Amino acid sequence: MKKLMCILVSALVLFSLGLSGCGDNKDDVAEVDGTRPVLTMGNYTITYAVYKALYDSYLPYMQANGLDPLGSVTLLESFQDWLIQSLADDIVVLYQAELNGFTLSEEQEQQLAEETEKEINDLYTEYYSMAEEDYENDPSISVADRFTAFINSVSKYYTGVEMSWDEYKEEYSAEKRRAFIIQEYKELVTQEFVPESSDITDWYDTEYDSDKTNYTASPGRYKADQESFELYYGLKDDIYPVTYVPEGYSRMMHIVVSPEGELSEEYYSKLDQMEQLRAEFGSLAFEDALNGTDANAERIAEILAEYTALKTETDTEFETYSQSALEKINRAYAALEAGQPFAEVMLEYTEDELIIGSDDTNGCEAFQQKGQLISLVHDSSDDWSTGIKDEFRKLSLNEYSEVFVDGGSYHIIYYAGDEPSGDIPMQDIYGIISEIIAPDIREAQWEELLEEWRNDPALVKDMDLIRSIGREDVNGDSDDAS
Repeated sequence: MKKLMCILVSALVLFSLGLSGCGDNKDDVAEVDGTRPVLTMGNYTITYAVYKALYDSYLPYMQANGLDPLGSVTLLESFQDWLIQSLADDIVVLYQAELNGFTLSEEQEQQLAEETEKEINDLYTEYYSMAEEDYENDPSISVADRFTAFINSVSKYYTGVEMSWDEYKEEYSAEKRRAFIIQEYKELVTQEFVPESSDITDWYDTEYDSDKTNYTASPGRYKADQESFELYYGLKDDIYPVTYVPEGYSRMMHIVVSPEGELSEEYYSKLDQMEQLRAEFGSLAFEDALNGTDANAERIAEILAEYTALKTETDTEFETYSQSALEKINRAYAALEAGQPFAEVMLEYTEDELIIGSDDTNGCEAFQQKGQLISLVHDSSDDWSTGIKDEFRKLSLNEYSEVFVDGGSYHIIYYAGDEPSGDIPMQDIYGIISEIIAPDIREAQWEELLEEWRNDPALVKDMDLIRSIGREDVNGDSDDAS
């Protein structure tokens, strides 16, 4: 919720809610001058208009989730305090940045300028498109006048001042600069916040207890978890190293080559016919054996002839269809026979994108160097086929298979080694753990620093103005609970 709140606050400060036209339907701030500050710290202020916009936007969200701030005065004031704290965090950071002489570098200034220009252009396009759509429905007001009216309305709602487009751009640019400084100053300060050894030990101990319990009870889960880490660490969120390895796993390198194109519908129809013939053959042969007769001999002979003809036809089509793939896998096998290391041949010939990568990825380094996980005693959610496992069962350590067909593709596999079972020492993954927990450590220490800054007496709050919003809409008194 804290993250969502921060996103919403930033969006409001930068007027981005105006993109959806929300501001066009809001009543102007009539009761209170929208430019009045609810918060002041040095040269920085948060106006009543921004505070009210945040209140109006977040109140329906709270109510939709069963947390109605209007249930009582107590709940309303708690909601107000929550909003104010989030808004105050912006100006306390700006105040501290200025106090400590923080300035943007040339590179940061360039980045800020480019981002601001793009966002302002996007705002213009969005508002102008809205004006054009309204003009199509009612040509009595020009597009230019409608555009101006949108900007007047949105700026009045979010700032308390009715602005022209040029004024709005200037105000937007100023708020963008403030938000950018907040972001960059936080990045600078939190660079110093790094995990301590105790943080890393705590994380490891917790994960180890969980991993050992889970993999002892369900060892088949290990393959998916470990391979997910090897494939996606650094690319996806919530990817963690495994700290305990169950027994029964090995590593297998894999060359797979698949034919291109598709087999005909007749091919698959013939396969279905062959299955039907096999079933009929079995039934008739069993009947004759049971009765000690050859009453079905003529039909059995016909079945064999039909089946053989169909098999010849399907084999011929498959050979034509797979000729290029077969030639490729045979070249790979020849390279192995000539003594080239399996890993090198695999990288040259395999079509497994998990290993070699694709346009979007570079492939998995662990798979390239160690191979993929396979177990002959555990079943996993993303497992090898029975055919692959049967071929692996035939191999001894450091042996590779003959070329074989499985799942319509050609394969060569290699027994690369056995996965050591037991504990993964913390020191082996110490750096990875540090990287994983660093964002949470930085955020926690940043929050502690913010709390210190919030208590700075330089931060002035207009509590009467803060408490005035929403009071007339409360459904109960201060003693009510909901």
